[in-house]
Amino acid sequence: MITIAIFNYMDVKNLKIFLAVAKYLNYTRAGEEVHLSQPSVSVRIKQLEDELRVKLFEQIGKKIALTEAGRLLEPYAKRVVAAVDDARQAIEEFQGLERGKLRIGASTTPGMYLLPRVISRFKSLYPKIELQMTIKNTHDVEEAVLKNDFDLGFVGGHLVTGQVEVIPWYVDEILLVAPSGHPLATRKKVSPQDLAGERFVVREAGSATRSIIEKKLLELDVQALDSVELGNPEAVKQAVKSGLGIAFISKLAVETELKSKALVAIGSNIFASRREMKIVYRRESHLSRAVLALIEQATLD
Repeated sequence: MITIAIFNYMDVKNLKIFLAVAKYLNYTRAGEEVHLSQPSVSVRIKQLEDELRVKLFEQIGKKIALTEAGRLLEPYAKRVVAAVDDARQAIEEFQGLERGKLRIGASTTPGMYLLPRVISRFKSLYPKIELQMTIKNTHDVEEAVLKNDFDLGFVGGHLVTGQVEVIPWYVDEILLVAPSGHPLATRKKVSPQDLAGERFVVREAGSATRSIIEKKLLELDVQALDSVELGNPEAVKQAVKSGLGIAFISKLAVETELKSKALVAIGSNIFASRREMKIVYRRESHLSRAVLALIEQATLD
């Protein structure tokens, strides 16, 4: 009965809003995801409930929860939204590479240091295709790919669900760097014990780079004196240059500073780590000609 009603009255935007509310169980946060105000989200949910003649959410104290009908609707809504997005991609493919829109998600390092060059090449070949890139952490990119919010994801961290197809893309190197005037910068050999009293400048929780760092420090049994948390690699790099501390950071982010010797990589034989960047897309999704063309440009190097 619910599925019949969906196709009789289907407003895909309302279904997307429903899925956002079901995800966060919070109208305000859902509104931020779908770019609507909280009152507008409430109105849209009420419209959907009126169309289906059921309550989808219930108030429990100060929180909301899915009703039984809401839980029943959720997987159907996901399939409907995915099918409509696949139809959109198929039409874009039919129209060729002269029109269309690509939505890509990227974690911070590939988004800041690798994709701008890829996008530039792609746009020079296909100038009429609109390309929208959003930077999030790896987990959020993977989740958005599964929801069909992104056609492709470019990530450097550990994937959680195993529900996406993965294309190996680029091998990144994580270095331990210090400013050129730092006492460790002139040492030929640096041991894990030498780091015991150092302050580390680190990325935010959820960052793929931070996860690698924490694993490496645990492996080496390094107890940091303290740490300063910053939100992106450029901020980390500037903090290290100013003498705030030392940091593990992608080689991509510091290539210029290493060449100019504003920063120095220390203890590379002990502390350097490698990670594989990946291109991900939703399993069984329809890959349009535009998506395939972007993958081709990304994997040229």
